[in-house]
Amino acid sequence: MQQNKKKKISPYAASFLAMGVVVVLYMLIFGLTHLSDYLIAAGVMILVGRIAYIMAQGLDVSKTAPVQQVIPKTGDAAVDSLVEKGQEMLSKIRQENDLIPDAELTGQMDQLEDVANRIFHTVAEQPGKAPQIRRFMDYYLPTTLKMLAGYRKMEERQVAGESAQATRAQIRDAMSVVLKAFDKQLSALYQDDMLDLSTDIDVMEAMLKQDGLVDSGIKDQDRA
Repeated sequence: MQQNKKKKISPYAASFLAMGVVVVLYMLIFGLTHLSDYLIAAGVMILVGRIAYIMAQGLDVSKTAPVQQVIPKTGDAAVDSLVEKGQEMLSKIRQENDLIPDAELTGQMDQLEDVANRIFHTVAEQPGKAPQIRRFMDYYLPTTLKMLAGYRKMEERQVAGESAQATRAQIRDAMSVVLKAFDKQLSALYQDDMLDLSTDIDVMEAMLKQDGLVDSGIKDQDRA
């Protein structure tokens, strides 16, 4: 898993700095006397700014390389295919995540990946639970990838304006909701197991009392 990313320099800051340097150098070397000079300077400035933005993302050495979790095979072709498909989507989510400079959002995605992998581990250990994650696989995970890719594209293209900012905020809020939903999905996979354990505890408690081995129930002792 990735650790939260802390960037030494924002891609946006690198882009604006590079564009500023280009303008200054162009003015010193060529001057700005004609309309064509302004147009050429603007073109070079945008090109260099774009290059600086991409380099600031790719050369960020503070990122920790993600570790692909290995999910054991079940021997059930349908379940193994389901898990592989899920891990492929997680890999794409991770790739999108690596290109987003928003530390808060990428931190949420790291948590989401951890929960999703635990879901896949659970299904691999208990293939009978695979039908419970169909909607998770067919809708929630791909939609998460789609939202993250949309956010990344807006960041890369430096889309500005109130509408763009509102969409970014909406995606961040949605990811918080998705993360909680993934946690609930994981808990739901263990719901039957928890009920079985609770039943086992009740049966053991009744037998212990019947045999005169305890005066109070297990649950009563836990509250004491």
